[in-house]
Amino acid sequence: MTVSVVIPVFNEAENLAPLYREIDEAGRSLERAGLEIIFVDDGSTDRSFGVLEDLAAGDGRIRVVKLSRNFGSHPAILAGLTRATGDVA
Repeated sequence: MTVSVVIPVFNEAENLAPLYREIDEAGRSLERAGLEIIFVDDGSTDRSFGVLEDLAAGDGRIRVVKLSRNFGSHPAILAGLTRATGDVA
């Protein structure tokens, strides 16, 4: 069973690396099951998208979706869920 974690992001550049570390640590118990992390950049104007690209380059479980503008957290979550491939999200 693969687990997809969907995270909407809006101007959170400073918080992304610590959040990723926490998810990575918690996800170690899911290694046999599989873990997919989908970050959805909801039109951030800070360095968030660049930080997400760097994280994704270092971890194949990370997928990044970039929205063209800020749509709000609910549409951002929906965008991530439509791209999720896990058995549960």
